[in-house]
Amino acid sequence: MNRLSRALTIIAVVEAAYTVVALTPPSLVEPLYGFRLNADGHWTLKLLGVSLAVQAAIAWLLRHQPHRGIAAALAAYQFGSATIDWMMWLTLRDDGIFATTQARVAIIAAIPSHYLLGLLLTAAIVAAGRPVTSDLRAL
Repeated sequence: MNRLSRALTIIAVVEAAYTVVALTPPSLVEPLYGFRLNADGHWTLKLLGVSLAVQAAIAWLLRHQPHRGIAAALAAYQFGSATIDWMMWLTLRDDGIFATTQARVAIIAAIPSHYLLGLLLTAAIVAAGRPVTSDLRAL
C-alpha cells in the first residue's frame, strides 16, 4: 500500500468517525459533545453528516487505486475545514460559540488534526509524483 492509499484510508476512518458524531440524535448532541444547537443547527449538522459519510465512502472506495485529483480535493476540504473552524471561533467568540469545555476541547483537537490530515494528503500526492490512476474510466 503506497502513501496515498494509506492517507485515503486514514481519511476514510476519520470522516466516518465524524459522520457518527454528526448523525448523533439531537437530544444527545449537547450532553455528549457540548455543542448547543437550535433546530436549524441540528438540521445543518445532519446535512454535514451525510456529506462526511460520502467523503468517507469516496476515500474508502478509492484507497486501492487513488486518484491525485480526488486526494487533492479531500486535502482542500481538510485545510478549509480547519480554517473555517478557527475563523468562526474568532468571529463568534462573543456570541458563545464553543462555550462549553467539551466543545472547546473538540475544536482545539479538530483544528490541528484537520491541518495535519491536509498535510498528510498533500505529502502523499507529492510523493506519488504522477497520477496513480490517470484513466478516469478506471474510477
